[in-house]
Amino acid sequence: MLHAESLQKLPNASLDACFDINEKKAQSFRERFNVRYVASNPGEIFEDSKIDAVYIASTTDSHLSLFRQAVKSGKHILVEKPLALSAEQAYEIYQLSLQSKSILMTAFKFRFYSMIQKARQLIHDPIMATIHIIDDPWSSDFWANQPNKGGGNVISQGVHGTDLLRFLIDAEPELVFGIAKNYHQPTEVIDNLSATFRFKNDSAGNLVVGDCGTAPLVSKFMVQLSGRQGTIILIDRLTELYFKPMHEKQIIHFQGEADGIFQENKNFIDAILGDECDYPTIWDGFVAQAMIDSAIRSSHQNKAVCVFD
Repeated sequence: MLHAESLQKLPNASLDACFDINEKKAQSFRERFNVRYVASNPGEIFEDSKIDAVYIASTTDSHLSLFRQAVKSGKHILVEKPLALSAEQAYEIYQLSLQSKSILMTAFKFRFYSMIQKARQLIHDPIMATIHIIDDPWSSDFWANQPNKGGGNVISQGVHGTDLLRFLIDAEPELVFGIAKNYHQPTEVIDNLSATFRFKNDSAGNLVVGDCGTAPLVSKFMVQLSGRQGTIILIDRLTELYFKPMHEKQIIHFQGEADGIFQENKNFIDAILGDECDYPTIWDGFVAQAMIDSAIRSSHQNKAVCVFD
């Protein structure tokens, strides 16, 4: 819905077709967004020559099969995070992406938040980054909390955190030590994770992700970034930034908006139209997932492991 709402605001985009395994939801979507038709199967959309780009925003377990079909069509593709249920499947999606010269984007909306961009400007050579994504407990019947559908909170939302670490530190991850397990979810997914990454530039990145209850004051999402320029902290769903310059007492406040979804969609359309845009690629989606997988693997082995093993 959020992607569709954003596309409606863009003058160079229109919604032509949709598909959902729940026909009632598909019809409701068509009526709400004035979509040209509801497809009887995804292949109908991939084969429609009038359609330039497709969005894969289905359950995580279906991304690989849908991407395989979509990439053969030659269309531009935006695929929701996480790319797949495992790094192995995500890498397979990456390998498929090499067959295409189209715009292929992983939906990492937080890269486009104005305050994330501001953080990169203020701290351009970070030493340490910490990201918290602490949610309220997920319902056991929520599809994303099912092991074979969404993989649980750590996989589903953790990739936002690993991608932001890599984006803010601007280097490739090397090693990770993680502590993760199933603490309370009846679906037996990994529901909480704490991990520390070492990057190739010797910066450290810390990720805490789970569903043991939203943190007071800082909200569900929190980022702290420290470097030679000083330290910033981002709170209130990454819309408020506080910056304390190195060796100064003053604290500078910046206010932004939760505008990432709109900016992400605008970036996707602009790239399709030929503008030179930086956007999260399929490779970025794979690396984010490899970071989560390696952190969980580290926990199982009780030792630091290579991210790309």
